[in-house]
Amino acid sequence: TRMALQGAAGGSKPYPSVLSALWQIGRAEGVAGLQRGLYPGCFWQFSNVSVRFGVYASFKRLSGTDETASPLRKYLQSLGLAGISGGLAALASNPFFIVKTRLQATSSSGALAVGQQHAAASGAVGGALAAIVRADGLPGLFRGLSAFAPRVIVASAVQLSTYDTVKGWVVSSCGLRPDQLLTHVASSFVTGAAVVAAMQPFDFAATRLVNSPSAAEAGGGGAAVYSSPWDVMRKTVASEGVLGLYSGGTANYLRFG
Repeated sequence: TRMALQGAAGGSKPYPSVLSALWQIGRAEGVAGLQRGLYPGCFWQFSNVSVRFGVYASFKRLSGTDETASPLRKYLQSLGLAGISGGLAALASNPFFIVKTRLQATSSSGALAVGQQHAAASGAVGGALAAIVRADGLPGLFRGLSAFAPRVIVASAVQLSTYDTVKGWVVSSCGLRPDQLLTHVASSFVTGAAVVAAMQPFDFAATRLVNSPSAAEAGGGGAAVYSSPWDVMRKTVASEGVLGLYSGGTANYLRFG
């Protein structure tokens, strides 16, 4: 989160790498700083993963995808079903993604603070959600969905379909058993790279969009920093270059891979 937020609008970039970020946050903020956002992160993952995998498995069973003879047709069917399940998962988990992002961005050290610092995010999950509703109403809980939904749809479609395809190739071409540890490890490494390459720009845009204050939160009749995920990408490319969209990509790969 912090690596994606650093450098926005010409801001500081205190984190040159994942290891540097872990070291600096741990030294300045302790274990609590490294675990900040754990509670909303758990709610986010539970709501996201349970809907994503539950819907995907049900749709695969109902559509008979596993019985499809053609590898290409099976991959395309899996891709479509995973995308649908990802869209539903994004809808269920978006409020928790907002709180998680804002809480992780909050730092007790001024030198390490990046992005907007939200005072309400330092409290409980319920309090943070209530603060968003007070400022923007119920639609505020789904702010950034236009970036978060493509992020989850792309990640789900690539992750679920690619993993099945790569695992099948590893088993048939490398002589490994489907239940062998090395089979899962090799499939996960390849799938993680594919997921991050496809979803990182959307993840980046969603992170910056939901952490920035809305017009109501900014107050004083001011406008929101970003009007849409495309506005996030446009401004980032203009100030940081195309590679700026992949800020935090290494951390995401370590999580997915």
